[in-house]
Order: sequence, then C-alpha cells, then structure tokens
Amino acid sequence: MTTSGPQFRTDVLTGQQVIVAPQRAQRPAANFQDPPLTHSLDPFTEGHEGETPDERFAIRVDNSEPNGPGWQLRVVPNRYPSVTPTSVLVSTTSATDEPTLFPCWPASGEHDVVIECPDNRSRMVELSPAEIQQTLTAWRTRMLQLMLSPSLCSVAVFRNEGFSAGASLAHCHSQILATTELMPLDLARHARATLHRAATGRDLGQDLWDAERTQAIRVIRETPCFGVYCPFASRMSWQVRFVPKQSQPLAFADASDATLQDLATLLRSTLIALEKQLGGPFSFNLTLSQPRIDQPAAFSWSLELLPRTGRMAGWELLTNVEIVTVAPETAADKLRTAMDNAD
Repeated sequence: MTTSGPQFRTDVLTGQQVIVAPQRAQRPAANFQDPPLTHSLDPFTEGHEGETPDERFAIRVDNSEPNGPGWQLRVVPNRYPSVTPTSVLVSTTSATDEPTLFPCWPASGEHDVVIECPDNRSRMVELSPAEIQQTLTAWRTRMLQLMLSPSLCSVAVFRNEGFSAGASLAHCHSQILATTELMPLDLARHARATLHRAATGRDLGQDLWDAERTQAIRVIRETPCFGVYCPFASRMSWQVRFVPKQSQPLAFADASDATLQDLATLLRSTLIALEKQLGGPFSFNLTLSQPRIDQPAAFSWSLELLPRTGRMAGWELLTNVEIVTVAPETAADKLRTAMDNAD
C-alpha cells in the first residue's frame, strides 16, 4: 500500500497513530549527525568492576570470581535507577494524600544494566552473533529471576545506542527495568490483544504477521522461527519488527537457545543493512514488547528496532503522533535488497 500524499496510519497492536509523509524527507536538515559519546573513564570495561554495584548475573570464563575480571557479560544494578528498589521501599511510602488533581505514588521496581562486552566496543553491530545471543540469553535469565517476585507487574527490556537514542555511555549495554505498575502502552497492548483473542481465538501479533506476509511489501526476511518486517504504522522511519512465528512460545522467557541464536543473527544482519542505507553508524533504540508477568500468554512478544534518524518537534509533543518520512514500504524494499545482496 503506497500513497502519493501524507497518510494517517494506526498500529493495531497499540492504537498509536502516525503520519507517513515521505515528502518531509526533502526539507533542509531532515537528517542529522549525532555528536559522539566519549569512551573516557568507562566504568563498564574489564578491570573496573569496583566502579559498578555487585553483579546479579554474569557469563564468566574459567570459573573466575564474581565482581572481578574474567567475564564476557555482566548484569548489575543501575547506579542511577529510575525506580526505588523493592528491597528498600518502606511501607510508609504508599500513595500520597495529595488532592486528586495531583496524583502521585512511589515508583518502585528493579533497574539493571546489562554490560554486553568486557572491552569498550560501542555498537551492537560490532558484536558477533554469539555475543548478541549472550545478551539475549542474559535478558531471558534475568527476566525469569524477576518473574519470581510477587510485587512486580512487568519487565521492560530496552537498549539505547547513540546520543539521540538517550545513551549516556558509549559502551555496549542494555537495560532491564521491572516495575510494580503497568505502563499505559502496556495496558493498551494487553487490552487490544485480549479483545482480538476473544473475537477470533487467535493472537493479534501473529495474525498481523500473517497479514504482512500475505501483502509481502513490508516483509524483509523470514526464517523458520521469525518474521521480520517494517510495520505498516511504523513509529519512526526505518523501524523494523521481529516477531516469533506461531511455532514459537508466546513468552520471551520461554524462548529456546536456538530461537535466540536465530534472532541474534537476524538482528546483526539487519543492523548491517541499516548502516548501509543510512550511510554509517546511527542511533537506535531496541525495545522488547511483552505481556505482564502474571499473564505471559496474553499476546506474543516482539522486538522493535527504532532508528533515531529524526527529531521530536512541536507537532509530536502536542499530539503524540509521530511523522514518518520514509514509508515502511520503501524502507522494507531497500533493506530486503541490502540483506539479499549480503547473502
């Protein structure tokens, strides 16, 4: 589906609207270069373990001691957490007695950093498929640990690479943020998936993949485990979605090693293709969408790759509607060609 003019589109998974307006890409300074992040005083490199909190999980070699050198990946508490750890939250910090026009309550949960390599590489594409698989495995392992906590409702996994994506350190890392509250977008996904399952008996995300596969124009790649496509209502130009097929478990925590290996390979090859299309390194966010902890089969998980090639401006702040300047159909065609040529 292409159009000669701007078009409103809605993502059926979330209800979010976007405007697809390829003509906007022709305006001056439509694309910009990120300022580089510094590698100086990197607390995540091997040998600097004392500069981070004690590790919660690690992949180590030769039975090396915890919180010292000899590791391939570490998961540590975030030194600057976005939530108060549940272990230190006291009972007196309940919802406040403020008037209803000022709703306020404690933000509690667990906030981790996944340090993805012991050296100072800064781009995920610089990691090998095996190293990316280790990162995915760490997500799964820590997720299973967090799911045992009765106070937590959801586990968010995300990765910020580059200045425009919100990264404060260059070192390859991702984050896991578990909360005792459900976020509005989580609630929207859950509600829409529940309604779809009640009406059809099927999973909304997998039905959407089947429809994308039928149209084919936004599909980039397909493997026995995954479908990869540029969503019809992409929130950003060049957005890519990785969805497990019906043969795969609905919950990321149940994904097999073989599934994570396939995803790691797909993710790296997609990043290579995007760098080719965008002319070099670029900022991006990687987000894992999944159901609430107590209903892991409510809908199938998906991984979103969101390149940050534009900037949020007045319209987006006013309406919460993004303007996408590269049509998903165009992005998919270029990425499909780049990946086919690389094979």
